[in-house]
Amino acid sequence: MRLKTSFIPSLFTILNLFSGFFAITKVIEGAYISAIILIILASIFDALDGKVARLIGKDSRFGIEFDSLADIVSFCLAPSILIYNVYLSELEIVGAMIAFFPLLFGAIRLARFNVIAQSTGRKSYYLGLPVPVSAITMTSYLWFNYSIYKNYGDPRILLPMVVTLSFLMVSKIRFSLLPHISFKRSIHYSIRSAIILLIFISMVIKPGFVIFPFFTLFIVYHIINWMNGYEEPRIVIARRRGERNG
Repeated sequence: MRLKTSFIPSLFTILNLFSGFFAITKVIEGAYISAIILIILASIFDALDGKVARLIGKDSRFGIEFDSLADIVSFCLAPSILIYNVYLSELEIVGAMIAFFPLLFGAIRLARFNVIAQSTGRKSYYLGLPVPVSAITMTSYLWFNYSIYKNYGDPRILLPMVVTLSFLMVSKIRFSLLPHISFKRSIHYSIRSAIILLIFISMVIKPGFVIFPFFTLFIVYHIINWMNGYEEPRIVIARRRGERNG
């Protein structure tokens, strides 16, 4: 029996969902670094399902909804459980309320994304911090500290970060997609692409050291631009097109 091509993007969504579920089991076992790696792996599958769907022309309403449900598990529930187990379990209900932030605001962020996608279609920028970026940033903080200090970091730093990232997910700040890599344009663009490529390679070679600083800089960069009233040209172009179409 031949597999329908429309099911191919959903295979990546299933892998995303399973990675998130498996990450939760690793948190329960106390294998926190393995859980973080699985959350990052889920983000790779999450990026692939949308790209494959658009590549084969099978981008569907069902795919968007299924993807969001998987994202809630992988990038909202799994990080919340990880943060609770590592830092907040002794605080019981108070700790659970703090750890609930990524799950609550992540779910709101995904619901808003689905409404926007349904009314205007996919955009070339994100309104609010994407849930995978939030999940990777807060969980890679643990990995970063473990790689350097062999501990999971200071909760006095992480917990304010968790609250901040949670609110950023439902903010009006526009975040660009990850930068394109091309060596066929100007010299400036080629140098920029080479730097980005080196960063990605370093994330593969030394993920525990590089991922957290990279995503932190990515977020800070957009916050500074927002505070200064600056937006990347492709965000401005995409927003104007959306306003004209709307």
